[in-house]
Amino acid sequence: MDQPHQPTPNIQLPREYFLASFILPDISFWQNDPTTPQEINFQKMAQMTQGVIIRAGQNLWEDVKFKTSWRGARQAGLLRGSYWFYDSRANPKRQAEKWAQVLGDDTGEMELWCDFEERYNGPFKGWRHWFDFMERLKALLPNKKLGVYTGYFYWLEFAPGVTYFSQYPLWIAAYNTAAPRIPPIWNNWTYWQFTDNGDGTLFGVESLNIDLNYFNGSEAEFLARYPNVQQPATIVAKFGNTLVEYRRVS
Repeated sequence: MDQPHQPTPNIQLPREYFLASFILPDISFWQNDPTTPQEINFQKMAQMTQGVIIRAGQNLWEDVKFKTSWRGARQAGLLRGSYWFYDSRANPKRQAEKWAQVLGDDTGEMELWCDFEERYNGPFKGWRHWFDFMERLKALLPNKKLGVYTGYFYWLEFAPGVTYFSQYPLWIAAYNTAAPRIPPIWNNWTYWQFTDNGDGTLFGVESLNIDLNYFNGSEAEFLARYPNVQQPATIVAKFGNTLVEYRRVS
């Protein structure tokens, strides 16, 4: 999802196809060139879809365009999910803490997607550390739903039969196929990333190609899955030497 590679053959689909099928993109700094002054045109993206999944970071690094994209997508009225590219070279609990820090009070409307696909062969490789990563996230953000992004063969190599992960929705990557194969612990997929070479121009991004995903349901079902989430706001008042934190809903 995140590493530079040779994209799959370009899929030339008419605009009518996108309007008839519920499709949403996922993006990272690769879709928003940090060396240029322009940003992603999320208003244009919102003409094509109702949601977007945005890379929050990797390892202990925040995606350099995350905050700009997170804000722009919200202003355009898009429902937002975020994902973190898990990196076995960094402590999983510290990665979870960094993700929570990057999100702050605005955790988005969709799931937090834990992206398991790397092959850095670091000291924190393997599903036992993925478990630590997700459990730390649950402790930090107990009101947020989590999800798993992966590929079929990758999962069978690194976590065959580990049923712990089946409690989370599945976002499966599978290109050039009529239907994705899914690891046996899941009954179905929630999102299917079916290409990494969609038409970026249609979705208002700077890159020519873009990842595109099917939602396993209709547009109405997608919207029902993510009802408008009220954002908590924090007010801190000082009484003498005591700080008191209030939470309100805006």
